[in-house]
Amino acid sequence: MRDMMTRTGSGRPIQLDVCAVSSADGVASVLATALAVSERPARLLLEELARTEISIEVISRTDRDLTASEHYQLDADPITSGQHHAGLLRTMDGIVAAETELLILPQRLPADTRAALAETHIPADKILAQFGARRLGRRALCRGGCQDSAGKDVAVESLAVLAIGDSKVGITTERITGAFCRLAT
Repeated sequence: MRDMMTRTGSGRPIQLDVCAVSSADGVASVLATALAVSERPARLLLEELARTEISIEVISRTDRDLTASEHYQLDADPITSGQHHAGLLRTMDGIVAAETELLILPQRLPADTRAALAETHIPADKILAQFGARRLGRRALCRGGCQDSAGKDVAVESLAVLAIGDSKVGITTERITGAFCRLAT
């Protein structure tokens, strides 16, 4: 694996080459660990790991009701609905690094954040970051043998609740592909 460091939300660096991994499974394991302790967006961690720019491709934006699990994670009322955003993170070579989902509760966002999200085609995570969104309780697991919605192999899956101030405003999920982990070896 390339010599690199990544930063956790606390600003402390994590040396990712200490495990001297040379397989995609090893990269997935190290990546799951880094994601679990970091408050930073997955896109930034993936850019550092692959040493290449990662672009965000928005696939869809729809309104939908929350699942029972989402109600619980967000402490939401039973009839709450949210905005669901799906997208892909791609390397400059076009390799799909991850499939992403973002569920936002617009009613919990400050008015200026809602306005910024409504008036642009900029990916929502970039806008939310400008308003201080942070990830809480991120969980990341190696998922060898699982597939994403396009039938590609998933190496790591992470999920975190997003908060602005004291308010839980959404849930973000990333499914990092095996192809990306092979690229990073």
